[in-house]
Amino acid sequence: MLPTVLSITLLILLVAVPLVWRIRADQRRDRADILRADIRSAINRRLHGESLLAVEVVPKTLWHPGRIVLRTPAGYEDLTDAVWRDVARRMPFDYDLVVKPGHAEEPLQRAA
Repeated sequence: MLPTVLSITLLILLVAVPLVWRIRADQRRDRADILRADIRSAINRRLHGESLLAVEVVPKTLWHPGRIVLRTPAGYEDLTDAVWRDVARRMPFDYDLVVKPGHAEEPLQRAA
């Protein structure tokens, strides 16, 4: 009787734990997508339309806070200056705001 109960319990744990883990990860990703859409909407309103500013939202986990990353191409850093206050107002308290400016690439040297 005991080996049967133990084997059924082990089987349930092997199936249920990864399933619950994946469901919680999907819920965190869904909340991050909703937050990204809200931030993207605020940026579009502030800049009066679409821009070259990219928004990435990394959901928080048990060990790391969430992260909102704003990226711009080289030369367009003033876009982040215009919108960071709107983003900061909408982000949850347990998220970090990261601004990554673009880097200008040097032209390739021609081989002689």
